[in-house]
Amino acid sequence: MDMSDVERTLDVDDRFQHWVYRHPVAGATLAGFIATQVGTIWGYYAGGIGLPKLPFPAYNGLLFAPKSVGADFSQFEGVGNWFLGQTVHFINGIVFAYFFAFIAYKKLPTFFPKMRSIQKGLVFGTTQTIVSLGFLFPYAYAPKQGFGFFSFGKDAFGPGTSNWKGPLAVLLWHWIYGALLGVFYDPKRPDSK
Repeated sequence: MDMSDVERTLDVDDRFQHWVYRHPVAGATLAGFIATQVGTIWGYYAGGIGLPKLPFPAYNGLLFAPKSVGADFSQFEGVGNWFLGQTVHFINGIVFAYFFAFIAYKKLPTFFPKMRSIQKGLVFGTTQTIVSLGFLFPYAYAPKQGFGFFSFGKDAFGPGTSNWKGPLAVLLWHWIYGALLGVFYDPKRPDSK
């Protein structure tokens, strides 16, 4: 196997990229929906690799309907709370996909000649992680719950979790989201090679 085989494997069929170029809003919406769905599933499965679960729909339900959540954050009561959180979560995912597509995409740096769009998505996801850990967790989702500086607080993501596991899980979540944004939002002009 030589390098040309690897490059041929990494080449993408241009038809979807041309469609995204011609339909940027639909392309960004689709990218945001898929990236949010896959990231959300991963957030629930993170416990399988020893990281804390990240039930972002439940967190958003807590944020937007706090009276339906138990005082100790152990119960997210009611199906309505979860569905409200899920709706807000998907709206956030799609709105951030619009930010990625229409504001950040052309300005984000890349480091390697291949898979530039995925690199941009990873940079975007890293930026989202900084905002999430630096502001959302300690000040919006659970203020005064011990999240600490960039959410490295002791047991902030549950009893027995190490200080680094929560932030690592959030970083991986946003990298998955960002990488999938880059996979699905990679517009290419039809007349370009």
